[in-house]
Amino acid sequence: MKKRLLAVVLTCIFVISMIVGCGKEEKKEVDNDSKDGLKICFVVTGQLGDKSFNDSANEGVTRIAETLGCSTKVIEIGRDQTKWQPTFEDLAEGGEYDIIITNGSNAGELIQNLSGDYPEQKFILFDTEIEGDYPNVYSISYKQNEGSYLAGILAAMVTTSDMEGVNPDKKIGFIGGSEHPIITDFLVGYIEGAKSVDEDIKVYVSYIGSWDDTAKGKETAIAQFNQGVDITFPAAEQAGLGCVEAAVEMNKYIIGVDSDQAMLFDESGPEKANVILTSVLKEVGNSLVRAIEMEQAGTLEWGTFEKLGLKENGAGIADNKYYQKNVPDEIKTAVEAGREEVMAGNIVVTSALSDEEAKVQKIIDSVAP
Repeated sequence: MKKRLLAVVLTCIFVISMIVGCGKEEKKEVDNDSKDGLKICFVVTGQLGDKSFNDSANEGVTRIAETLGCSTKVIEIGRDQTKWQPTFEDLAEGGEYDIIITNGSNAGELIQNLSGDYPEQKFILFDTEIEGDYPNVYSISYKQNEGSYLAGILAAMVTTSDMEGVNPDKKIGFIGGSEHPIITDFLVGYIEGAKSVDEDIKVYVSYIGSWDDTAKGKETAIAQFNQGVDITFPAAEQAGLGCVEAAVEMNKYIIGVDSDQAMLFDESGPEKANVILTSVLKEVGNSLVRAIEMEQAGTLEWGTFEKLGLKENGAGIADNKYYQKNVPDEIKTAVEAGREEVMAGNIVVTSALSDEEAKVQKIIDSVAP
């Protein structure tokens, strides 16, 4: 009886010590997670996993937690816009997070409307510019046209080089998820880069009509390849992955978008990675880390937006093992020369976001088949 009583007492002591210990460990973990107390929520208006800009943003949020000591949470709310406003309202009303981050090209207008109702809640929007007085919103846009300019140089030289799948007719492709000013910005930079190599090049432009229909993306790419295009640039998020499948089957080439899409298939499908010669990068992750670093230093200017390009490390193209292996040195040299010219300000790439619509349309029309 005494032994049994002793066992019970020891068990109770052990349980109590575990409870106390867990409490201390949990508190320590919170302290380690947040050097300055910042709590950040990244709301994904779409999905993760396609190595597009949401993945780039998520990578940045991960670095924010690991290197800047902030507490972070990621919530995926999909493309159903009926869920967006209630989600953002609940988060802002709850007041749990110092900063809410989201893709402004999707939810920018919604956030701008909500920001007045929740003036104490801070929002960071990436991939958009804010206009007006929103003192609790900071937004970041990217000069994707500058990264696309480099991709255009590459595409124009690939289609006239001695690489497998050459196209003597000098045809390259561009595939958008749907018509959108940012997608047009990708397109116009791509065209200007290609025309810097060959003024007479033709660019086949198609739109999938979806951001997540990979079957339709594959179908759209096949249609371009059947017209003689040997390299295409899909700026179409998840749907663009269908274009990769088409390129593998038809022995053609792809330029990825937003993040380094070749690395999405590095282990799971190297045959797909091999057809992605490079990707036009929007360095969302870098820009978010930069923004939080400025917030920690007290230098982030709320109520403003910044536009980041090659010079600010906000845009570029992927230089990975597939780029090094599959792209001839002469093309890499030409791409690097183009980068230096843009960064030096000797080349100013036309933008669909700031230049006159008539100018942009004239450039698009100049390469129509």
